[in-house]
Amino acid sequence: MANFDPFRPSYLENPRPALSRLRREDPVHRSRLLEGWVVSRHADARAVLRDNVHFSNDPTTAASGLGAHVAESRRRSPVGHAPLLGSSDPPVHTRLRAIVSKLFTPRTVEAARPRIREIVEGLLDTATEQDRFEFMSTIAQPLPVHVVGGLLGLTSEEQGPVREWTRALMRVIGGGDLPPSAYREAERASKQLRAFLDGYADTHEGGTILSEIVSAEADPDRLSADEAVAFVTFLYQAGGGPTAMMLANVVLALLTHPDQWQQLRDDPALARSALVESLRWDSATHILLRFVCEETTIGARTVKPGETVFTNVIAAHHDPEVFADPERFDIHREVDTGDVLSFGIGPHFCLGQPLALIQGEEMLQAMLERTPEISLPRDGLVRAKELLLRGPARLELAVR
Repeated sequence: MANFDPFRPSYLENPRPALSRLRREDPVHRSRLLEGWVVSRHADARAVLRDNVHFSNDPTTAASGLGAHVAESRRRSPVGHAPLLGSSDPPVHTRLRAIVSKLFTPRTVEAARPRIREIVEGLLDTATEQDRFEFMSTIAQPLPVHVVGGLLGLTSEEQGPVREWTRALMRVIGGGDLPPSAYREAERASKQLRAFLDGYADTHEGGTILSEIVSAEADPDRLSADEAVAFVTFLYQAGGGPTAMMLANVVLALLTHPDQWQQLRDDPALARSALVESLRWDSATHILLRFVCEETTIGARTVKPGETVFTNVIAAHHDPEVFADPERFDIHREVDTGDVLSFGIGPHFCLGQPLALIQGEEMLQAMLERTPEISLPRDGLVRAKELLLRGPARLELAVR
């Protein structure tokens, strides 16, 4: 029987051999370690993520310790009772998504491309002052923070305070073994963010995400005051981690495949293709969680209400039934973006996908122009020890 331990050092370094074995031997694997089912075939993963009837996106429905843990964390959070876009089900999810969906269309987000490039250039100016720089803290993490802050409709002076308020709130929404001071800080942050939103329409023009949220809040049937605070918190904080990991993973994949980096240098128009292939090769979204709400089957296995399903995105992306020669990283590969599950699929498909891809494209284009002679030192990579996301904790790069 296959075993699955995503915390082993060898797995953190390279999960693909273990996932390939799991997919062959036990594609719907019951994990005692994780107290749930691990799904590793692409067809099964896709089916679970698209199925809103049998699978929930709300972790409080889990019968394992996870459900109780999340429920307790939300009980103690100042806005814990308010649903989040990223962990709610229709019709609540549909209502929340409709408030801002028109501001996340590919055409609307495309208009932000010049500003995104400007931010990338500024970050690179600072990062490359030295002949070696830490990519996560100088490029990957600040880029989505600045981009999302601008899209929300925050001035540069407002971004810092709002970021800190939402960070304090997301910390307690996410839960964990937190001291009482964390909840007191979240309570203060909730009041400060509430006051900021109350005065937002008086000092800002419309057409931004925050103006849409404030407008929706004026109609109690669309959005409550606590939902508005939770909504802003989720939008500002949730996309940063996955996008930062995505940006780092494409750079890491290219630098560890120097022939592909050279091909991209020779033809920068391949930037989008390189980005999509890196999402397939080493997805920042390692696992997407779903929770069984009605008894059903996955493959040949019966799953029961309350059980947790860990859909392993990286395993699905290396399924030879979908991707030919999946262990080869090839920026010329023609990948159907509908087969890439990193941003989810179906009703929970991530609104931020177009924005994330443009950030990746502009970052690669700028790096090709500004730092073509870049390399990964032998001691440059430290992996993050996370379950749901995969990428570096630190990524030191050298510029010649």
